[in-house]
Amino acid sequence: MTHSYNITGMSCDGCRSKVEKTLDAIVGIDARVSLDPPVATITMVNHIPTEQLQEALTAAGNYAITMANPSNKIPQTEGKPVKKSCCGNGN
Repeated sequence: MTHSYNITGMSCDGCRSKVEKTLDAIVGIDARVSLDPPVATITMVNHIPTEQLQEALTAAGNYAITMANPSNKIPQTEGKPVKKSCCGNGN
C-alpha cells in the first residue's frame, strides 16, 4: 500500500535527505521525499501508524508528518511555522 504524507520542518535538500533516510530505516517502508512540495510518498508492506512515523522523525529532528489530503497534496500551515531544521540554521 502506498500513502502520501505532508512533511513540515524541511528547509533544504539536506533536510529532505534526512527525512527520507529516517523513514526508509523503518522496517517495511520504502519512502520517497520531495522538498517542493514537501511530501513523502511511502510504500509499506504492512500498515504503520502515522504516530510511529512521527516518533522516528522527532528523533531525527524537528519534523512533522501528517496524512496528505487526497484532494489537496500541498500541506496547509497550521499554527506557528517550524523554524528549526537539520541544517542548524533555525533559532
